[in-house]
Amino acid sequence: MSEVGKQRRIIGGFRIVVALLVVVIVALAIAFGVVVSRLHKQLSSVPGACPSSGNIDLEPPSDLPPFHDLTREEIKAVRNFLYRQKDLNLVRPSEITVNSSYVFSFELHIPNKQVTTDYLDNGRARPDREARVVVFRGDLPDPTSEEYTVGPLPDPVYFKDKVTLPFRYRPLTGPEIVAAIVMLNAEVGGKMNDILMECYGGRIEDCSDNCLEFQMVTPMASGSTGEEFRRKMWFWLGPTVEYFPLHALDFLVRVDLTSSKTSDYYIDQIYHANQSFYSVDELVRSYDAGDFVKTSIKYANTDRNLFSSMNRRGTLFPTEPLSPPLQYEPDGKRYSIEGRHVNYMGWDFDVRMSTLSGPQLWNIKYNDNRIVYELSLQEIAVFYSAFSPGMRFADYVDSVAQIGTRARSLVAGADCPAHSTFLSAYHVIESQEDPMVVDRAFCVFELNTGMPLRRHLTSSGKNKFYEGMMDIVLTVRTIATVANYDYIFDFVFHQNGALEVKATSTGYILTSFRFPSEDEYGFRLKDHLTGNIHHHMFHYKVDMDINGRENRFETIEIVPTEVDNSQWSKEKDAKYSQTKIVRKTMGYEKTAVIDYKFSTPKYLTFYNKDTVNSLGVPKAYRLLMRGMSKQLIKEGSGQEPSIPWARHQLAVTKYKEDERKSSSIYACWDANHPVVNFQSFIDDNDVIKDVDQVTWVTMGVHHIPHTEDLPVTPTVGLDLRFLLLPFNYFQEDPAMGSGDAVRIEPNNQEHASQGLHVERYGRPENPQCRPAKSSFYQKIENKPESLFDLEEMGGI
Repeated sequence: MSEVGKQRRIIGGFRIVVALLVVVIVALAIAFGVVVSRLHKQLSSVPGACPSSGNIDLEPPSDLPPFHDLTREEIKAVRNFLYRQKDLNLVRPSEITVNSSYVFSFELHIPNKQVTTDYLDNGRARPDREARVVVFRGDLPDPTSEEYTVGPLPDPVYFKDKVTLPFRYRPLTGPEIVAAIVMLNAEVGGKMNDILMECYGGRIEDCSDNCLEFQMVTPMASGSTGEEFRRKMWFWLGPTVEYFPLHALDFLVRVDLTSSKTSDYYIDQIYHANQSFYSVDELVRSYDAGDFVKTSIKYANTDRNLFSSMNRRGTLFPTEPLSPPLQYEPDGKRYSIEGRHVNYMGWDFDVRMSTLSGPQLWNIKYNDNRIVYELSLQEIAVFYSAFSPGMRFADYVDSVAQIGTRARSLVAGADCPAHSTFLSAYHVIESQEDPMVVDRAFCVFELNTGMPLRRHLTSSGKNKFYEGMMDIVLTVRTIATVANYDYIFDFVFHQNGALEVKATSTGYILTSFRFPSEDEYGFRLKDHLTGNIHHHMFHYKVDMDINGRENRFETIEIVPTEVDNSQWSKEKDAKYSQTKIVRKTMGYEKTAVIDYKFSTPKYLTFYNKDTVNSLGVPKAYRLLMRGMSKQLIKEGSGQEPSIPWARHQLAVTKYKEDERKSSSIYACWDANHPVVNFQSFIDDNDVIKDVDQVTWVTMGVHHIPHTEDLPVTPTVGLDLRFLLLPFNYFQEDPAMGSGDAVRIEPNNQEHASQGLHVERYGRPENPQCRPAKSSFYQKIENKPESLFDLEEMGGI
């Protein structure tokens, strides 16, 4: 081959290589472009932060509505006004004793209903803001408890409407409990420490890691003791472990606290091994003489696996630390709050926390029509049964502990969803000059329940379609920890105009030291532990105003009937059994009590006779109860007269300003002469037809503890509820207007394979945003007092 040919060949080869390189470079460039494009798309699809809500303003409005709790400034003004009343002889919280005169508590006094509704509905004069004050006059020769109305706020000039009550009826107070425990420690610890070490492996003083301590367990009313005007309490001794009531010891002491002088407190009785002693000295003499029947039990092991602790243990799951499903708000909050006024999907209402009785909702409207004027918890009661006096007489009426103050700060992500809005509460309590501030007394959150509110699928024929929506609700929640039990109170607002009220129990059970005599009252849960049967009861006031204040209460009974069936049967004189409805309007209070019987089911409806729908049917609301139990304690015996509201599942009475509440903070002690006797609300037998009515609802559950209640009772199966359901109130389900629905139908009804039309009413199918990171746990680390008491006053 010539030299020229060789050169041409080399050049040709070079050109081929260059061409190949160009192809490779182009290919790489294209590939790189694809990668960059894909990466850009991925980066651009990373969600941003979810919209923050600008419609939440929790500061008190400048123009306070009638139901807004007292502000810090108003609380200060009331205190200063009271201190100026020299005849009250008030001392400051740092100086209080049982025999001094001091402010126990005060809170907003709700104004007269007529005046309030005239202001809300007719633009008339705003009602004065006032406070209702409780003062203990232990300084008087004949001590009393007194109540006053103070106003007008913010610059009070009067106190009026004085009520005087027996001093013995006052609720639990810090000074007396502390004084009683100091006396017990000195008396029992000073004389019995060696006996206690021998019996229980611990001491009251000089105890190192094996400490025993007294706690109040049972207030005893006159109805329990058979004595008039004696104030007594049982205290039990227990180890200082988590949680000591599950370590019941066979040692109970009853203390007489009747006197206003703590120096007069004395041990009234000691119970041990089914023996009674009337002083520590008598017990010690019995021990020295060899007559003492001793029970012996080891001091509880205090490691993290102690059965009464709530440390994680047992079979651990999940096997990997994977997060549970969470809910978030992709478009921000769909409800608004101004101060304590809430708006959501046609609903609007006011929220407040009563210091004495707990959560209340006011002026509840749907589409600007009032459904309920007041919806409020009135009372919680828990009655125990046992052979041991500690649990036998444990008949708790929880207002004695000021239920509102027991609703402490809620934990985000555990008590309530992390995306909740939290509302604070201010309380005036005996031990603090400044208001007690609960940062997170309520949580408000929207929740997808996971249950369809409605749905239907027609899959064949010429009108094929699917339509449905999830039941997405707004919940207002608070949780009150009253001694050992935690009560979860929910108010749930559905988009179809239904309102649901729930009470759910959790927390620790109370127990007795196990002897065979306890087996009739509960199951043996541990070697020395009996879980005692008890009855939880919750009482609510439901002041409905359905299309005005003049309402009727009508039952629609479902009754069996036999109808002539000869037209449809070959048998002669054939009958067919079915049911029919019988409507009965209740005319008087005594006929308007409901003791539920499965043999006579009925609907309970409320309406205004002058407001009917287009078909002439009254526009009503139905009350549906799903948390009923019967109070089995003999009427009039023991502590039962303090809770006459528990005798019926429902009662309807005429609205009266002097029948505002069905119970009181004095009810734990007043069985012989109830301060508020709910039975009298019924017994005067007022006409309730076409008048302003109040409905009183009682829910309850009998709880027989079992081993799965250890260490803490789960909520499953212990939720009680009642519902207010529209009943011919709307022309159709108002939730048909909700944009949360989904509708699917074929593009061509004859040929469904030609595609589907999915209607989501403008909502994106896959909304993308990142929920805000929670700083909750950092916040409570910096402010532990928002969750825990920094000072203890005694009591479980």
